[in-house]
Amino acid sequence: MNNLITILLSVLLGSLGQVILKIGANKLGTLSLAWNSLFYDIFRIVKIPEIIIGLVLFGSSFLLWIKVLTKSDLSYAYPMVSLGYINVIVISYFLFNEQFTLMKVIGVSLIILGVIVLNK
Repeated sequence: MNNLITILLSVLLGSLGQVILKIGANKLGTLSLAWNSLFYDIFRIVKIPEIIIGLVLFGSSFLLWIKVLTKSDLSYAYPMVSLGYINVIVISYFLFNEQFTLMKVIGVSLIILGVIVLNK
């Protein structure tokens, strides 16, 4: 598999994992993670399918990322991770009805410009 494709797939899986974890977190509600309720909280977490799916996506992203690191310079590959921010902003707009403001458009533009500049 082409290394650029592997990078982009890793970033995509990571950002999808983040979005699906958000869906699971919304189902979870409040979470204290205090010592006296830690086991109960963990039990509540693992009962939510979206959280498990999000973790599997993160795990897949992690494995692909390790593959990327064996074949690429970190200074080339790591800036590509910021493309995940763009994925999350766009998906959150459609899925969670989050606002897509002028500042987010400017931020996304700067991220894209930064990735282009760093990889020239």
